[in-house]
Amino acid sequence: MLILQNISYKHENSDVLFDNISFTVNNHEKIALIGHNGVGKSTLLKIIAGELKPSNGELKVSSEPYYIPQIFGQYNHFTIGEALRVHHKIDALGAILKGNVTEENLSVLNDDWTIEERCNNALKYWELHDLDLTQKIETLSGGQKTKVFLAGISIHEPEIVLLDEPSNHLDKAARELLYNFIVSANCSLVVVSHDRKLLHLLKTVCEMSKRGITTYGGNYDFYAEQKQIENNALNQDLQNKEKALRKAREKERETTERQQKLDARGKKKQEKSGVARIMMNTLRNNAENSSSKLKSIHVEKVDGISKELRDLRSALPDIDQMKFGFDHSALHKGKILFKANAINHAYKDLIKNIGTNLALL
Repeated sequence: MLILQNISYKHENSDVLFDNISFTVNNHEKIALIGHNGVGKSTLLKIIAGELKPSNGELKVSSEPYYIPQIFGQYNHFTIGEALRVHHKIDALGAILKGNVTEENLSVLNDDWTIEERCNNALKYWELHDLDLTQKIETLSGGQKTKVFLAGISIHEPEIVLLDEPSNHLDKAARELLYNFIVSANCSLVVVSHDRKLLHLLKTVCEMSKRGITTYGGNYDFYAEQKQIENNALNQDLQNKEKALRKAREKERETTERQQKLDARGKKKQEKSGVARIMMNTLRNNAENSSSKLKSIHVEKVDGISKELRDLRSALPDIDQMKFGFDHSALHKGKILFKANAINHAYKDLIKNIGTNLALL
């Protein structure tokens, strides 16, 4: 079981990425964690996995989660066995089978006599037939790296599995294996993915946004349907509130103009009737106080509607913008990460040529 209570995370520059994130993953529950790019889904998985510490909040896990990240370059200098954290047991088993039955080797193996068989079967399931556990991760393709870490699920049999874009580097055949695994898995799953077919296989969708996490009790189709209903209702509320604001402002303007006319008309009558100056000042002050009070009532109403409108607009879906992240650029040494040619940016009537042939190596 996994419980997050009021989890917050700040970057080193003190910018808050997300705040007060709370949700629960029950035993055997399979959850799709979705949201716009940059909202913090991958960071949240790292916090659950124990790779990052939250700025605030409490995290409770029934057992250590098995985490598969998007990027594997940090494991390039590891062997497959080291990356899968089985090398010590494999070495101990090999030593024991050769006759070196020491207390240390037996302690490391911890009665896990099927470790080598489970490794071979797991790699075979993911069609990694010709790999050796002593082979370096850097010799593998992106798809092979993903499948190696997916194989680790069958090897370790964890209760909680965290998957960050697991289908990114997989070909069609490997994706089908992944889909079959998702359906048959008996563990708790939290999956971040843009793969619609994969998302449809998960029974619960949790949408992460700047306002927190909203849980939808159904797969992605159910989520999309409910989200459309919510957005339609929100847009209708926005239109109604904008209309109410226009009417309130118009009413405020009309009332102010009418009061000004009444005040001016009353002043002329008083001057014609020869009302004493001191009395005129009193009447004028009373009129000004009355106008001010009336204006205050309308201003308060306009401000109230404006605040409600701002709250509604803040509930609008975040705009999905193109974003680039180079935090792990060192893991892709020698590769072109980004290249741009003659980019132009227009703002009103101003067009600027930002740069040409920009490449990061």
